[in-house]
Amino acid sequence: MSQTVLAFQENTILAARGLPGKSPVLSEVQQLRLQGQGDAFDRWQRTLTACGEEWKRDPVCLVLPANLCATRVLSLPYGRGKQLAEMAARELEDSFRNETADYSVLRRDKKTGVDICAGGAEAASLEHILKICQEAGFVVGKITVPLEGYLHVLRQLPEYGERTAIYLFFEEESMLSVLCQEGRYVYSSRSRLFSERGTYDFGTEIVRSVSGILQFSGNKEHLNITEVRYAGCGKDDFEVGMDGILGLHLQVFPMMEELNAVMPAGESALDWIPCIGALTCPGRKEKQIDLSRAVRHPGWKGDRTAGLIRHVFPFAAVLLCCLAVSAVVAGLNLHTDRRIRALQAEMEDETLQKKYREFLDLQAEQHRFDAGIAETGQTISALSSYPEFSSSVLHRIQNAGGSGITLFITRCDMETGILVFDASSREVLDIPSYILKLQKTGLFYTVDYTGYVYENGWYTLSLSCTMEGKTPSGGEDAVNVQEVAENTVEEGGAE
Repeated sequence: MSQTVLAFQENTILAARGLPGKSPVLSEVQQLRLQGQGDAFDRWQRTLTACGEEWKRDPVCLVLPANLCATRVLSLPYGRGKQLAEMAARELEDSFRNETADYSVLRRDKKTGVDICAGGAEAASLEHILKICQEAGFVVGKITVPLEGYLHVLRQLPEYGERTAIYLFFEEESMLSVLCQEGRYVYSSRSRLFSERGTYDFGTEIVRSVSGILQFSGNKEHLNITEVRYAGCGKDDFEVGMDGILGLHLQVFPMMEELNAVMPAGESALDWIPCIGALTCPGRKEKQIDLSRAVRHPGWKGDRTAGLIRHVFPFAAVLLCCLAVSAVVAGLNLHTDRRIRALQAEMEDETLQKKYREFLDLQAEQHRFDAGIAETGQTISALSSYPEFSSSVLHRIQNAGGSGITLFITRCDMETGILVFDASSREVLDIPSYILKLQKTGLFYTVDYTGYVYENGWYTLSLSCTMEGKTPSGGEDAVNVQEVAENTVEEGGAE
């Protein structure tokens, strides 16, 4: 049966229709650009309302935008059926205390257990997005999160189960990085991209994200990352980050047309990964994420409903026995029933309903405000990670060679972290020993040199080093890079 997918993004809605399965067959795709400015929900609603009727015939699967949902990949002991559902319900309760949550099964193995992708979102956000879809004429059949689809797509890639790699998925103004080890999810992060594609700064952002994953994997000695694969970014635009990634001793490959999906003529599967992921189903009939069920049936938490019935049933049986033998209990029951009807009538009052709707609108506004604060924090964090060059750093470099070493700073590029300087001594330097000491300072990614020059009784070694990225402390020790370089040259000339 044909299915329609709407993947919500910041300034675009990706729409696709086709047959779901292990190899989805897409019959039609369309990119719906959001018009105007302002509230995202209002812009989505205007765009959906303007959609043609052909997109509204089938029930749709909604893929939430990344900023409205939270996702985690959890490992559980091996189990099936009711046992697995109960374990997953407990994990969801611990991981998503304030969100509506559901899960899908990624993989199961009797030795290593079961991996599930858990996704959650605020109930108010889910109700709001359901409302705008229904008012635009769509019938919502399912709501999921983007990471679930990306992981389903990765499982279909050739040799996915044999390689340990970093996968980069580019969207409009963000990039999803996923680390997988021999067919199993390890870690993921989403980065906001501030630079124009193809520019030098764009390449710097890519390399910084890959480097961050390598630092994460440095605490896990069993991980041996060998390559980076990317999709959603042209080869010419990605070229600006190639040298930096190769400098991290990783191979780089575009995904090309590895995705296992049939596309309409002239369309590339790489441009529609969020939609293809939502239409991709595992080989076996495994459970999938559907957050719409919890919204339509408030209070749903896995098998909790069945447990509630089991607890209430004995009480109901005792109550029925009491009603059969006691007119007093019957009178109390009648009084309670009247009271409930009075409360129900009060709750249906138009004034109270209006206040409730106002509360929901305020709650949605609060969520958007919190999301803006979180995004601002991520922006500040991304902009604050730059190499540090201070007087204490200069002293550590000089001390690595001993008291007989004189330094001449010739160039320092803080954007790339490249520091070029000459180390001079009246005694012949032991190159391997000096280079090893510089590396052990922990200040550099790489240390390169070009050789000796002997002049006027001095042996001079030219070095080019890439500095480690650190967040400046803002303390008194921080100095202006150009001033340090000029002072160093003056002191060297004086000697």
